[in-house]
Amino acid sequence: MNKLPQLKPLLLFIAVLLNSTFVLCAETDAKQQLKVKLALLATYQANFTQTVVDIENTLLQEAEGRIILRQPNNLYWELFEPNESVLLADGTNIWNIDPFLEQVVVYGANAALENNPLILLTNPDSTQWQKFDVSRLDSQFIIKPRELNGGIESLRLVFNGDTLIEIESQDGQQQKSLLLFSEIEQNHSLPADTFRFVMPEGYELDDQR
Repeated sequence: MNKLPQLKPLLLFIAVLLNSTFVLCAETDAKQQLKVKLALLATYQANFTQTVVDIENTLLQEAEGRIILRQPNNLYWELFEPNESVLLADGTNIWNIDPFLEQVVVYGANAALENNPLILLTNPDSTQWQKFDVSRLDSQFIIKPRELNGGIESLRLVFNGDTLIEIESQDGQQQKSLLLFSEIEQNHSLPADTFRFVMPEGYELDDQR
């Protein structure tokens, strides 16, 4: 199976997590409820499986990995072999580590938020909520952008109580990406160096700051 196109689909759909506004009473309630749940993710650790299918439900890609979040603005995202890569946000910079190319690309965190909206998951006080609408069905939240730009058309978040257990996105080509989380640890303490970047020996640095 080909190497995943790395993090772009996932990074795009998680932008929707923290971006919405108040339009109708029902939507306002759903939006506020989602904000409350996201605010409870002071830290979040989980393994995940990822599957991507097309409009005919044909499997395109699959991967496994691990995610670690800490509010505000810290993220560790790793894809395991054979699609291995790491995305690390330390609050100031975002480091994209590609073992296949032996390359590290670094962005300033503020400049990279638009292109790497996964980082927004660690900041429930984001000012971008007004760009998206939110509805709720039982334990699921459905989030849709108000303006379609060829990216993600809908995002579905599934909670078990206050624990995030599943995320599914759908893009303009009706391609769906599903993340299922396991071994979840929410609001547990993390080692101090979890989000500290160390340059791998022999890697090339592409500084985009």
